[in-house]
Order: sequence, then structure tokens, then C-alpha cells
Amino acid sequence: MSEVVQRVVVGVDGSEASVCALRQAAQEAERHDAALCPVIAWVPPGGEAADAMYPAPADVRAHWERTARERLQTACKRALGENTRRLVVRPRVIRAQPGPALVACAPRTTDMLVMGAGRHGSVHRLLFGSVSRHCLRHARCPVLVVHPDEEA
Repeated sequence: MSEVVQRVVVGVDGSEASVCALRQAAQEAERHDAALCPVIAWVPPGGEAADAMYPAPADVRAHWERTARERLQTACKRALGENTRRLVVRPRVIRAQPGPALVACAPRTTDMLVMGAGRHGSVHRLLFGSVSRHCLRHARCPVLVVHPDEEA
């Protein structure tokens, strides 16, 4: 595994855990002089299968994407403030399941993947899976899972 980190990819969903992860990712990006890449992944309400059977109109899909973009911008402002110091920040909005999207955004060993530890119950994990577990299992780069109560 490479010790050089060129990009720090961080999963954001607007939750407090993801804002904490974004703060930690910014510190890692600064420490490594790397680009910070906050990523929000979204799927249509009801999932892709429901949207395939009953496609939403283009304006509704645009609204969902705009909402995701606004959530990402709000989280970035909360975590980073208006002044991003000397960070290169490259936010991305992706229509995909969060786990696979984050792994795809951090394909190189010179990437670092950061995410917040979710606090979902066992039923949620059973139905939707664990994003951090998926990333830990499939990522080719170092993965850092940040717990909100352990934020430095």
C-alpha cells in the first residue's frame, strides 16, 4: 500500500457523523497536501427499481439531484466554513448507492476514503446494508471510519 495520499474522498449525507468525517477528511487532506473530494450519493425515493418501473419526470429527478447538491454544500459549509484554507476541494454528486459510489470514487492506492460511522439500527442495516462495511470490504485504498464522539 502506498504511503502517498493524493486524494481524500469523503462520504457525505448531511448527518452529524458525515460532517465530523468531513472535518477529519479536511485535516487529512491538509496533512498530506491532497485534494479533498466530498461525495454525496443519492438514489430516488423507493430506489432504482421503483424508478425503473415508474420513471419520475425529468423535473422531479432534477429536484432530487439539486436537493442532494444543496445537502452537500450545507455539510461542506458546516464542516469547513467559508474559508477552506489552502485546500483543493472537488465536491461530487452521484446517483448511485453510497457504498459502491464511494469505492468507485477512490479506486487508487493513493486515495484515502473517509466516512462517518452510522448509527442505524439492525433493521436498517438488514434492509440497506452498511456503507462502511461495504467500503471496508471493497476499497483498494486506506479507509478511515470516524465516530462522531471521537472527533479530535
